[in-house]
Amino acid sequence: MAEEKQELEKKQINLGNWISRAWDMVTADLGSFIILGLIYVVIIAVTSGTVIGQFLVIGPLSVGLFYVIFEKMRGKDINVGDIAKGFNYFIAAVLSNILISLFAAIGFVLCIIPGIIVVALYMFAPAFIVEKKHDFWEAMEASRKVVMEHLFELILLAIILGAINFVGVLACGIGVVFTVPLSFAAMAIAYDDLVGIEEPEEKES
Repeated sequence: MAEEKQELEKKQINLGNWISRAWDMVTADLGSFIILGLIYVVIIAVTSGTVIGQFLVIGPLSVGLFYVIFEKMRGKDINVGDIAKGFNYFIAAVLSNILISLFAAIGFVLCIIPGIIVVALYMFAPAFIVEKKHDFWEAMEASRKVVMEHLFELILLAIILGAINFVGVLACGIGVVFTVPLSFAAMAIAYDDLVGIEEPEEKES
């Protein structure tokens, strides 16, 4: 009974709480998160006009950013260089990014709303890749199944995070170095509440 109650509490939806906790996390270690955001944004900006930027970089960087945030959630200090660990999952990260980008592009052509739904459905794919070591399709399907259980709320989360990043772009583009880590932190916290991150294995003494 206690385990069922704990599981029920784990899966409660609270968008405001997720964003508030993400805000607290990012502002508590603002310097590290700004550097992470700067790395993410600059690399994508530099490579955005090429196939490399669109398909070979964004996926691994996103997986890497989730990795860093999950480690922070486990109580570890942020190591900015760990964002590169997303490239350890290169094939899964790249293939999932290609498919999600394709599905989203088709969705946005079909009157925008389907594109937003696609973005919401697969928002946790990078998290499943790094946390559960899923391949690209398995991660996408796992994300879709989780989101489908709370579709309206998670579409709303995707819209809110999109709006937050749009505001970051309006702030001379500089604001995104803050809003990108904030958005990833909110998604990571949502993932933890809905799925649960793996606890580190205790070393035998």
